[in-house]
This record gives sequence, C-alpha cells and structure tokens, in this order.
Amino acid sequence: MNINNQFRLDGKVAVVTGGGRGIGRGIALAFAECGADVAVIARRQEDLDRVVEEIESKGQNGLAISADVMDFNSIPKALDKVCEEMGHLDIMVNNAGGNLDRKMYSLPEISIEKFDEQLTLNMKTKWWGSQQAAKRMTEGGRIINIISVAAHRASPGFGVYSAANLGMISMTRTFAVELANKKITVNCISPGVILTDMLKETLNLTDKQAHLTFDKTIPLGRIGKPEDCAIAAVFFASPGAGWISGQYVDISGGPEGFTLNT
Repeated sequence: MNINNQFRLDGKVAVVTGGGRGIGRGIALAFAECGADVAVIARRQEDLDRVVEEIESKGQNGLAISADVMDFNSIPKALDKVCEEMGHLDIMVNNAGGNLDRKMYSLPEISIEKFDEQLTLNMKTKWWGSQQAAKRMTEGGRIINIISVAAHRASPGFGVYSAANLGMISMTRTFAVELANKKITVNCISPGVILTDMLKETLNLTDKQAHLTFDKTIPLGRIGKPEDCAIAAVFFASPGAGWISGQYVDISGGPEGFTLNT
C-alpha cells in the first residue's frame, strides 16, 4: 500500500455547499489540490466564479451553481446538474449554515420564525443534502457534515444553532448506519472559532479584533483558519478514511477552544 495515495482524490467529483467563501471555499480548493473535480454551491455568483477560477488554476474542473439550500427544490436540481456535467458524484460536503441575518438571539427572546429558520438552515438542509446526495452515489461515497463545537457547549445568543448542530451529530451517526450497505461513509467536522467573513460580520469584528478577542482563549494560541478544516475534510473524503463512519472531529485548537465570554 502506498500511504500517500490513500489521501489522493484523483477521479473523484465533490460538491461543497456554501462553497463561495470561508470554510467551504477552503475545502473546495483543498479537494482540487488533491485531484478532485469540484462543484461549489452558494447564493453569490461572483463568489462562485472566483472559486471556480481557483479550482481550475489547480488543473481540475470546477462548476459554479448559484442556489439557496433553503429552497428544497434547488439541491436535487443542482446535484443532477453535477452528475450530468461531471459524470458522477462521490463526495458531498454539507457546509452551508450559520445565521442568515448575522444576529444573535437568546432562547428567552427568539421568535418562532427565527427558531424555525435556524433549525432549518443548520439541520434540515443538511439532512436533505445528505439524502439527495446518497441517492446519486452509485458506487459508494463520502458525506461530510460541517457543524460547530457549539454543539457541545452552552452558547448564549446561539442556542438554536447549537441545538441544531448537536442534532446533526446524532443524524450523522444514524445516516452512517443506514447508508453503510451502499458503502457510503458519513462523518462530521466540528470547527471552533474560524476566521471567516461570517464570524466577523456576526460579531462585528475586524481581523485584528478577532485575533485580540479569541487568540488568548484557545489552547494552541491562535484563531482557526479555513485551511485547518479543509485538511480534516480531505481526510474524511479520502480512501484512507474508508473504514471510518459516524464520527465527528473537533477542529478547535484544543479542548474548550470556543468561547464568546471574553
């Protein structure tokens, strides 16, 4: 066995939702570096076009699909387009999530509408993406759900988001059992504080302020980068992880590496 080949993705086709920026972009580019063709799904066409250019600069095929994962008709159509234009589907990364209006809502104050919106975005869309991808994986595959370490902790202002992410851990484990007969593995990546546009917009921070706020709270002494999550995604997507399913890994700079109480 050539161990290096166990972490190549040559000949694979991957889909990354929320692939236009942040963690999704980082994962898409890492997949391309490892030999996969990559379709990216997001709402902003300009972000998608830029990522596809980066994918193609690495010698791989890229496909930009402008779609909103909250529109449940869009994902089946997008995955059909991937299969038609790229030939097949091997890897699905359900990354899109977060908070649509970039605001914090406490559990005593959140409205029913916002509760449902956050639960749908952070759990229901990932269930749907997993289900629809599995139906199109004819020769096994990999499903990777991007959640958050908030799933394991009290998260003031993000209570519904936290609960939805914890629910995704249970759902991932169940999917792993139910899809095992199709040779599809299902795993979670659980990022801590990652320096992305979403983080800065939600907390109204500059890059410098984000470092000053979070670096001192993280055992390894720095805020995370999208590339930190991308490495874990490459592992779960690779042949080397073929006997790992129903698991999650924290990418957080060390235990208790996530806090908003600074």
